[in-house]
Amino acid sequence: MEKKNFKLNAAFINKNRSYLLLVLIMICGLFAKNFYTPYNIQAVTGNGSLVIWLGLGFTIVLIAGHMDMTVMYMSTFAALLTLGLHADQKLPWLVCVIIGALMGILNGLIMGLLVTKLKIHAFIASIGMQLVLRGVMYVYCNGKELSIGKDYTWNDMLNGKLIPFLPLSTYFLITTIFIFGVMVILRYTRLGRNIHMVGGNAETAWLAGIKSDMVVIAAFVISGLAAGLGGALNGIYSGAANVTMGEKGISPFYMAFTACVIGGTDIYGGKGSVIWTYVSLIMIAFLKALCKSTELQVLVIGAALVLCLVYETVAKYNRDKVLGRRPNLYIEYKNETGNAK
Repeated sequence: MEKKNFKLNAAFINKNRSYLLLVLIMICGLFAKNFYTPYNIQAVTGNGSLVIWLGLGFTIVLIAGHMDMTVMYMSTFAALLTLGLHADQKLPWLVCVIIGALMGILNGLIMGLLVTKLKIHAFIASIGMQLVLRGVMYVYCNGKELSIGKDYTWNDMLNGKLIPFLPLSTYFLITTIFIFGVMVILRYTRLGRNIHMVGGNAETAWLAGIKSDMVVIAAFVISGLAAGLGGALNGIYSGAANVTMGEKGISPFYMAFTACVIGGTDIYGGKGSVIWTYVSLIMIAFLKALCKSTELQVLVIGAALVLCLVYETVAKYNRDKVLGRRPNLYIEYKNETGNAK
């Protein structure tokens, strides 16, 4: 087996940019007063958990070659529904969370069917479903904020520490476990491989016998599940929810999208990792904690997004010039000449 030599070059830096940016932010935190206190770490990771759920779903659909922009509204609706069912219908917290997750699955299923069966572009379908979800939320709660009520058992549990010696909330640990579970599915199962293949080239995947429509629907369903479950848990964790959640400051949706791009998920589909997105979102959470000003947060995160988008666009253009229109031209060239450059 040929031994690969380590090279610190532009390709290595770009491939691991989410990890390198996280390390950079962590180093900057050393110079901030009381930044690495257990309370601050627990608060930063806990408050950033919702965006991780949104980034998870958005990444999966993006790998499949589409875009699910309903994740923010779906998570908000799940939070409102969970709190409302517990406060008004007196249902147990577990039942409320399951119902919130099921509503997310239903939303993902509808999105998948709109995109695959009715052939509606995912962007247009997302805008339509956003309006539907927003309307349903206003009807459900009349635009009012819903609170957790008098039962704080699950709120205390999610805000508490599952592992006493780790300064991490139970909510964040549940989020992390779910992330790694989806990572296993994407890396080591047929569904995960098919999601990458369909996103990379839907026509080739179809010719290979893959049921592309079912794969795309599955990606949207997983995204809906993540948004619904994450939103339901976040409503309990925060203790309150309203229709306009996330509209002040930087929208969680845009943070999730930025993390996908920074993490290296291809905006054209076929390439990406939920772990890359996960690391990028943790980096953004600590970056927000470092930048106290909302204006500075918007500026820094926006600049990072633009730079990564420009780089990905230029890199794709250069790859297309080398590879040509036919995917096998580069392989043929390498076999004939022995030149791998």
